[in-house]
Amino acid sequence: MAKLYFKYGAMKSGKTTEIIKTYYNYIDPFKGNKKVLIMKPGDDKKAGSKIQNRAGAELNTDYVVSPSVDIYNLIAYHLIENNTDCIIVDEAQFLTPKQVDELTEVVDEFNIPVLCYGLRADAFSHAFPGSQRLFEVADRLEELKAICKCGEKATYNLRLNRVNDEYIPVFEGEQISIDGIDADYDSVCRPCYKKLRRQYGKKKEEK
Repeated sequence: MAKLYFKYGAMKSGKTTEIIKTYYNYIDPFKGNKKVLIMKPGDDKKAGSKIQNRAGAELNTDYVVSPSVDIYNLIAYHLIENNTDCIIVDEAQFLTPKQVDELTEVVDEFNIPVLCYGLRADAFSHAFPGSQRLFEVADRLEELKAICKCGEKATYNLRLNRVNDEYIPVFEGEQISIDGIDADYDSVCRPCYKKLRRQYGKKKEEK
């Protein structure tokens, strides 16, 4: 019986690298040369219609979906002419809760595993709506680990703006701000996040 997976982690936890590894495992001719469908939400502007890790490795996507797209119908039409053994969704935090529910229908109706990869929370420690719904309905949850500069496990995403040659932590703004396009990011542990928020929040107040 197929399952819906949510593999989540902070920035720099290797989510896209894990996708690329999983994809090549599926299509390996010695493992059955299986067919994989890859999609991502349109809010992810990085690399256009591709997915890309920090080292520059890329995969083409089959679909880039806007919030209005009915994913169940999209995949149902895809399956009419295409065998599909696995569906991979990158940046799944940008899905709408409705789209996450549609993925559960894909799993249950077509018996195809769906592997969603994404962030648990934004740079201000608030859950993305898509991630929250995945935590509620996914069959399997798996945390991908990242390490803070202090050596502890990193669970918070730190948004950074570059000012001259310095990266300044940001603690307010829009929920969606794409890595490498709108801002830069690091992953930190909760104590380090709080320490930086106190430090840079105070500087802002002083101005």
